[in-house]
Amino acid sequence: MSAPRIGLFGRGRLGSAIAAEAGDSIVWTVDMGESPSATVDVAIDASVAEAVEAHLAWALATGTDLVIGATGWRLPGLEARVAGRIGVLAASNFSLTVALMARLSMVLGRYAALDPNRDPYLLEHHHRMKADAPSGTAKTLAAAVLAGCPRKTEWTLGTPAPHQLNIGVVRAGVEFGTHTVGLDSAAEVLELTHTARSRAPFAQGALAAARWLHGRKGVFGMDDLAADLLDPLFTFGGQP
Repeated sequence: MSAPRIGLFGRGRLGSAIAAEAGDSIVWTVDMGESPSATVDVAIDASVAEAVEAHLAWALATGTDLVIGATGWRLPGLEARVAGRIGVLAASNFSLTVALMARLSMVLGRYAALDPNRDPYLLEHHHRMKADAPSGTAKTLAAAVLAGCPRKTEWTLGTPAPHQLNIGVVRAGVEFGTHTVGLDSAAEVLELTHTARSRAPFAQGALAAARWLHGRKGVFGMDDLAADLLDPLFTFGGQP
């Protein structure tokens, strides 16, 4: 299959990084309120939450696959609206390494579940201008921990009850993004940390997601892409 023609919504930090990485494979880049200038196979939405509804409507009307990288949006009934008409991949973080970290976070949660004295937690630090807190990535990692540790049923930013996973948030400086998933017990501490040194991993991942999504129908996440790329790393000789 030939490389898909890609359109890009958004000229902000992520959009600019995607455009720099993509080169000639980007057919057009538009901001909110502007109209795409040509037909593409896949569009990447790196704009803002308020624009996602309109961009999804455009994608459904034109039959264009859509990668959603904006944060803070909510579209109830997304799967029913898509209904196999196009492919939609939505992610809070496009780094494949973060997708791997989410899988490891579930393993950490399962380990915590074996002993109530093992207390999982999550820390995240972003630049002071980031609007949402906790980040979408932190919520994704928290969901992975909760899936692995049934006694933790929700997360909180405050002092946690026994059933709550505590998330600590820092908004300061110019940090691209650091996330730590940890496990605290009386005798030892285990921490898993991902630090982004630039927006390049997110841009590269968004483009990989666009290429992977083209031709698929339905609603997907980064874990679906990771299942194709990472699962072979966890097998040996064809056996799990």
